[in-house]
Amino acid sequence: MFILELHASDLHAALGRLLDQVRVADLHLAAVDARQEAGEYKIQASIDVRDRQAVERLARRVGAIIGVAAIEVRGGRPHAISAAAP
Repeated sequence: MFILELHASDLHAALGRLLDQVRVADLHLAAVDARQEAGEYKIQASIDVRDRQAVERLARRVGAIIGVAAIEVRGGRPHAISAAAP
């Protein structure tokens, strides 16, 4: 199980892109939570998969959209990675 966390200025674009890319990657989305914090949206998605690389590819694809400020992947292995969108 991995947690993918997005920080975005446009909730609908980020959530739509996340859901679309999860479907395309054929990953199992266990839960999604979205809330507004400090002028931006925080989206957390629980992805039930053992392949960290699949989740990291998903994070890069979702992070490629405009308005995603940061992405973090947690779970699976003891360490977490962070990536800021270009």
